[in-house]
Amino acid sequence: MKESHKNDLVVMASQALEKAYAKYEEIIKELENEDTSSDLAIAIDDSLKNLSRKIEAYLSGKINLAKLVDEFLFEYEIVEDELEMGKREPVRLRRLAKRMLSSYEDFIEKVGGKKKLSRLKQEAPFYVNKKSKTTAYLLWFFGLFGILGLHRFYLGKAGTGIAWLFTGGLFGMGALYDVFALSGMVDEENTYHELRAAQIQQLTGK
Repeated sequence: MKESHKNDLVVMASQALEKAYAKYEEIIKELENEDTSSDLAIAIDDSLKNLSRKIEAYLSGKINLAKLVDEFLFEYEIVEDELEMGKREPVRLRRLAKRMLSSYEDFIEKVGGKKKLSRLKQEAPFYVNKKSKTTAYLLWFFGLFGILGLHRFYLGKAGTGIAWLFTGGLFGMGALYDVFALSGMVDEENTYHELRAAQIQQLTGK
């Protein structure tokens, strides 16, 4: 592929990112009055900004095309994971994320990263330990409203799970606290596994 053609593709990708960010800002403005906190929105914002910076770095000769492709692959995986986890995210954000993934995929394939993308899709996912909020709340409910600590065992918190079991959920106060904190606890556990998986990928070179 000629260098000029590569640059044309990168410029087109930059323009697509600008349009996507304009759409993102439009959606966020529409959601301003809604009581919602969106991890997917944060991932989209970070992804678009990061790739825009990397494209500028490429066009100024600071990084090569292979590095740019790796950045697109990294962001592809991040957005895809957030989309998978964010089943209850606003529909407009999910649609935008899907269009972004399609755009990333198209760019990666056109500039010669098809094999890397294929390998990424074929790799066994690291995030096999994702926890479900529904399951966590059911365990809280069927564990005598949190007193047995079953939800904490489910989230890998064996130490506090045992404490809850032998103290009646810290005399009921801990169990009551958990019903409000459980959603955040599930998110925290899933985030931990995501970061750990990312570290493993870096160490193994995958």
